[in-house]
Amino acid sequence: MADGGFLVKFNGKEVERCYAVAFDYDEWQYMINGLEKKDLPAGTRTITVEIEPG
Repeated sequence: MADGGFLVKFNGKEVERCYAVAFDYDEWQYMINGLEKKDLPAGTRTITVEIEPG
């Protein structure tokens, strides 16, 4: 992202670049930039959020 943001990875695989991310353990879902909720991939063991400076 031009002004920085987050890099989200599931099990070490890059998934999204964004400015906001939310996780719901009970529903096993995540949401990027406040948009639609998506199911976490089956077998997800590790979620990493890295900061990407602008």
